[in-house]
Amino acid sequence: MNFDQNNVVLTTLVGYFENDQGQNARHIQIPINLQVQDELKAMLLATTQKLGLPATVQNLPLFSPAEKYSSEEHLQLPLTTAYVTDLVTTIGLQNLPSDVNALGSISELEYYYAVFTDNQHRKLFAFRRAAQFKGVIKSKLTVINGGVLTLMDTPVFRLDNDFDYIVNSQNIFILRPSGFEFTTNVHGAVIQSAAANATTIATSVTFLDISKISSYASKHVRAARLLAAIRSRDDLHLIDRQLLINACQQFGILVSQNQAGAIGPDGGHEYDFLCIIDRRAYTATLIPNQPEKYEAASRTQK
Repeated sequence: MNFDQNNVVLTTLVGYFENDQGQNARHIQIPINLQVQDELKAMLLATTQKLGLPATVQNLPLFSPAEKYSSEEHLQLPLTTAYVTDLVTTIGLQNLPSDVNALGSISELEYYYAVFTDNQHRKLFAFRRAAQFKGVIKSKLTVINGGVLTLMDTPVFRLDNDFDYIVNSQNIFILRPSGFEFTTNVHGAVIQSAAANATTIATSVTFLDISKISSYASKHVRAARLLAAIRSRDDLHLIDRQLLINACQQFGILVSQNQAGAIGPDGGHEYDFLCIIDRRAYTATLIPNQPEKYEAASRTQK
């Protein structure tokens, strides 16, 4: 994992805040004492144990933006992936302002992350979405004070048991995909990069008319997620033109050819066309003369 969590020499805590309109975004370092540092280390240990790290590093499946995941998974993703540039920017921030009173605006806390440094000066970042904190804010907390139950009137910052995901110098190790997607803005990133992803795919599948797909995916996030997933495939150059046409015909997807001879989906068939390329569309015929069409929310190659 390229980090020694048994020899952490420095632990810092940072909160990311923004208001309800998504404005006044800021990363603020929050001063913490040794007891809180120990709790953050315990959260890190719990996270790596759940992920089975470092033993499982080579075996964790890759995160895919087109996949539907359960609340907890064991996934990884290279830090060089195109749609995590916001995360790369975040972990590269330096000289952040420190404010002991930052949690006075705890209702604006979107997520927090701990930065761990080991005895070889290597860093590990651990992120957690702040949804739990906002739930605490809305509830009425009480404390026993002098034998009397009293309502708390100060902001409460409740640490969780583990992190959503951790990041080293090369990879992201994901425990909770929803927390990862929220804090890294995967949704916005795949939409923004849809056209670029389509162009990249077209360089590998040279017979594709990518114009319609690019335009469609730039306005539809599910298609944009498929494009991002397809771009990461290493077998695109092996796709056969006629076999792709046959697969589309079997699924009822209309395709046409432009003047240059490139093929692409007709209007209204763009999403299903992408499902074919990403191996998510399939048919089953178990009742005579009644073929059934399905889209796989998750698929594993046998």
